[in-house]
Amino acid sequence: MLLTFGLPTPAFAAEDPEVVYLLGWVAESGCTFVRNGDEHPSAEAAEHLEMKYKRVRRWIDDADEFIDRIASGSSISGRAYLVRCPGVAEQASRDWLTRALQQHRELLTSQ
Repeated sequence: MLLTFGLPTPAFAAEDPEVVYLLGWVAESGCTFVRNGDEHPSAEAAEHLEMKYKRVRRWIDDADEFIDRIASGSSISGRAYLVRCPGVAEQASRDWLTRALQQHRELLTSQ
């Protein structure tokens, strides 16, 4: 079982540890994800992103590509994914995940 933020999360099928981190971040965020106009809870959003990643991970080199090519928007409609977190303005998932990855990397380098 993977530990993220001290809480147990599912062991995602991702091979890249940063992608695993981001999937855990999404799952545990408690934020609402808007995909093609429909709202989804964070755990459901993480499952969807993991499913997309499983299909194309051989063409994804790193977590930055994961964000850009999988977690930022719909490959079918082309619409951007949005994130609504309590007490924070709605934002693009690309921006939200990029900040999360940057903070994660900074934490790792400071240890």
